[in-house]
Amino acid sequence: MKKFLKRLKRGLKRRLDFSTEGKRQRVIADPPAVREDSIVLVSNPDYTGNPKALFQYMIDHGYNEKYKITWLFNRREDFFEFNLPNVSSVCIKNEKKERTPEAQKILMSAKYVIYSHNVNWCKKYRPEQTFINLWHGSAYKGPHQGDKVIYFDYLMVTGKKFIEVFRNYMKHKDGEIIDLGYPRNEMLFTDRSGAHAYMDKLKAGADACKAVIWMPTFRKSTLKRLDSDTELGETGLPILYDQKLIKDLDKVCRDNKVLLLIKQHFLQSDYEASDEGLSNIRFLTDRELLGEGVDLYELIGSTDAMISDYSSAAIDYMLADRPIGYTLDDFDKYEKVRGWAFDNILDYMPGHHMYTFADLADFIRDIAESKDPHKEWRAKVTEEFHTYRDGFSERILEYFNI
Repeated sequence: MKKFLKRLKRGLKRRLDFSTEGKRQRVIADPPAVREDSIVLVSNPDYTGNPKALFQYMIDHGYNEKYKITWLFNRREDFFEFNLPNVSSVCIKNEKKERTPEAQKILMSAKYVIYSHNVNWCKKYRPEQTFINLWHGSAYKGPHQGDKVIYFDYLMVTGKKFIEVFRNYMKHKDGEIIDLGYPRNEMLFTDRSGAHAYMDKLKAGADACKAVIWMPTFRKSTLKRLDSDTELGETGLPILYDQKLIKDLDKVCRDNKVLLLIKQHFLQSDYEASDEGLSNIRFLTDRELLGEGVDLYELIGSTDAMISDYSSAAIDYMLADRPIGYTLDDFDKYEKVRGWAFDNILDYMPGHHMYTFADLADFIRDIAESKDPHKEWRAKVTEEFHTYRDGFSERILEYFNI
């Protein structure tokens, strides 16, 4: 009797709660029917990465004629409407940063929920729905989820080598991990956002013939629980520990007619460094690219080489078959802080291994001279890391009979 009264009291309280959260909880308690023709997409940052690339493929091939497609936006400042039939946009949170019942209802009524990070806030997973986590990179670094479990029905990786890695990484034992690849990697070979013209403009401004993009993984994160801080000097950048070294590298780039773009990871705390007064080094952020309407992966596809470290971007870039340099100056520290996805990790970094400023300068000079000494090694690792080289969006949609 006591349990019954307690449930009754809880039910009455929920029905009389007219706050945003109260209304959202009612949606969870009494969810809408699942629509077979409904697809929801979510990414972080908003409208980026694998969900964006898959969406663009769907629009190009008329999927919105059969399906109602909804984008959920995390940040109100990034929100925009799509001028496309059967495509809509909804903010997950209101002005008070409360999750809305509208977003909850849309998510819980979708047949397919496609995302790149997590949608654990959905609270209730229903057997009629399919949750497809396209994820945001098969990387060198080890797991950093803590005790958090990210739920999914299916999760994408680039190759079979990562299946067991992610099975341990994600901690969710019921979901299936499949090596269908990442839709964003198709964008290494497209230019619908004008990224190549933007790159030409940047190169012209630097009087450069070649462009290198540097994609450091985050060390000091804006999310403290994800910190992998290895205390990289006053700038927060690998190898370039102070502003003087940045200026010295700028001179190397200028002398060799190379433009170096340093792309800040969206989870990285702001670098204590500046490109003010530099001619051939430029810092880029997601906010700047968004303002220019330029897609990051299309910009990456317009470069001649990449500098990275333990980031998934280097693994993706192997598909472009261009030189990669790895900054490894904090390798031992990073191993203790974060660890690696598998053993003998250096054997799977097919490129220049750079520990010092001299190593970094030598890599820039090699790119200027079109040298690619690690091409064969890179081809072998690419074979192991990537089950497929193209057609990722089509393959994923066919797999789920969408």
